[in-house]
Amino acid sequence: MSIPVFYEPNPIASPFLSEEESIHAHRVLRLKAGDPIFILNGKGQKFKAKIDQSTSKKTSFHLVNEIENSVMPAYAIHLWIAPTKQMERMEWMVEKCAEFGIQSIGFFHSRYSERKEIKTHRLEKIVISALKQSKNLFLPTIYPMVSFKELGQLGNKEDEQKLFAYISNPPSSSLSKSIQLNRAYHILIGPEGDFSSEESEALISTDWTPFSLGKSILRTETAGLAATHAIHLLHEN
Repeated sequence: MSIPVFYEPNPIASPFLSEEESIHAHRVLRLKAGDPIFILNGKGQKFKAKIDQSTSKKTSFHLVNEIENSVMPAYAIHLWIAPTKQMERMEWMVEKCAEFGIQSIGFFHSRYSERKEIKTHRLEKIVISALKQSKNLFLPTIYPMVSFKELGQLGNKEDEQKLFAYISNPPSSSLSKSIQLNRAYHILIGPEGDFSSEESEALISTDWTPFSLGKSILRTETAGLAATHAIHLLHEN
């Protein structure tokens, strides 16, 4: 039987599972005192622990030893996306990007956006679930909705690069030809109606680099996932 994995952001100072994790441990997995578990803190560490007491309100544990301690990779992916009207599509994208590994996912509204507000609570639960399922060691940050104008405050450090997916004629350079390796990337994916010409011009004038994801017209969530995966692949060698 595989050892179950739980998330606790500070297991050294607070050796208790959250109420939601406790319910899963007690009612679903039926864990009892002495059962082994793994704890992820979402900051690069993985611990082996044992249950001390299991209840649906509060499950306590003690750490046995640290079994992994990873440093952040040399590159970071910060995805900014104009959410679709159907929230299920955004939830699917957030889950898959978190499984691949991503530092943060944020949302913005622009001229052709279908959704002007978004609730992050459920998305935060989804990335925790993806963290445990994928065995990644870093929990992505979920940022709430911002305006298009606020995106201008991003990516102004020397080791950061700002890129946005753009449907243009002639097409922009591919993502692989546009990025510089081992940077922090702010990747902008617009709404399904794309950015307006004024928005695209504003991005280019503030040092955002347009890129193409190929000849096919991708759905918003597909484009976000494709860009995330492509960056990982470019850093494999």
